[in-house]
Amino acid sequence: MPYLFVGAGQAGCSLVDAVFDHQRVAQLATPVAFNSTIRDLQNLSNIEREAWYGVSEGSGLVPGTTAGFEEEVTGGFGRDPEKADAALSGQQPQLVDAYEERFGDGTPPFAFLFLGLGGGTGCGIAPHLAEAIREYGGSSTDIIAVAVLPNTAGTVTGDDGPSATRQATNAMYGLDRLEEHVDGVILIDNQRLAYEDAAEGRFNEYNDYAASAIVDLISGPILERINPGEYDDLDAPVIDLQDVVTSLTLDDGGVGYATLGRSVTMTRSLPGYLLPFVGRKSVDGATLSRLAVSKRSVEDVNPTDAVKAIGQVRAPAPYLVDDDYRIQVSVIRGLLDSYCPEVNIGMTLTKRNLASFTTLLTFAREDISRLAEIEDLAAEHAAGVTP
Repeated sequence: MPYLFVGAGQAGCSLVDAVFDHQRVAQLATPVAFNSTIRDLQNLSNIEREAWYGVSEGSGLVPGTTAGFEEEVTGGFGRDPEKADAALSGQQPQLVDAYEERFGDGTPPFAFLFLGLGGGTGCGIAPHLAEAIREYGGSSTDIIAVAVLPNTAGTVTGDDGPSATRQATNAMYGLDRLEEHVDGVILIDNQRLAYEDAAEGRFNEYNDYAASAIVDLISGPILERINPGEYDDLDAPVIDLQDVVTSLTLDDGGVGYATLGRSVTMTRSLPGYLLPFVGRKSVDGATLSRLAVSKRSVEDVNPTDAVKAIGQVRAPAPYLVDDDYRIQVSVIRGLLDSYCPEVNIGMTLTKRNLASFTTLLTFAREDISRLAEIEDLAAEHAAGVTP
């Protein structure tokens, strides 16, 4: 398994679980879930108990196979990341052992660390998890964080959640410490749901959207077992995870912050599902790429502030090799070129009757107004102002 996928807290573990809901991802990656609440771990559908690790205020790190696990890992940290931080302080050897137990003696070239930034557990433990990945894998392991920003415009579910300023304080506490240990950060903003007056169930849809985009970026042609060499006219550029890491790294070596966007369209009409030689639809590359950018995962970010961009086109073979149906990748590249000076485009095949475009737009942290807004809210909390 070349990749390590680590979930921290409820939001992070749920995202990893959504990634592993995709067929054959387990052939590429090994999941590990760290959380402080047994109920949240039990809600995972695709991560086996052997990959669970509880975080307890009294016991520190508790493997999921421990007798009495349910009694030791019960109640979380009351949305207080400092308590979660303290629970894993001094536990680096145990964390490294956990990675070795799950991944084996080899070194993962890439690790994804998923976390939520509004609560307590993910914010508090993620820096420890990242530091232990670095100790386990050494300098040869690149770490990409996938961080979920809290909805600070008001609770989506309508319940009495923590104040916006408290969530913002947690987010800054987690992000500032995490940045020291990762190579890049992909941001997922829950406030994108708030503007749609989303119901609670929409979080699962949002997780599925983000997970599908991540799978598109990591899988290339591998998961669908397609050999590009079978197509004589296919001369498609390929991107891999090293390209993703490069796109997330600023020119000065600093950590870049990226928004994620994905759009999908059907390549066959309904009759085409029944009769394989009819019903094929053309795909407009301009529409596909613009829709992906419009669905970017962070609110109020300006694409023209991006410093780098990466894009992955995935489509059936005729859309990459057939002149009658070929997606105009030059149009897609032209759109990304209009935003920033460094663009990398990849193309890969799928057996499904779908064409998709997934993109990351990378920014310097100071150019993301949403992070500035959260930082201002955290300052209000420190000053004793609670909306």
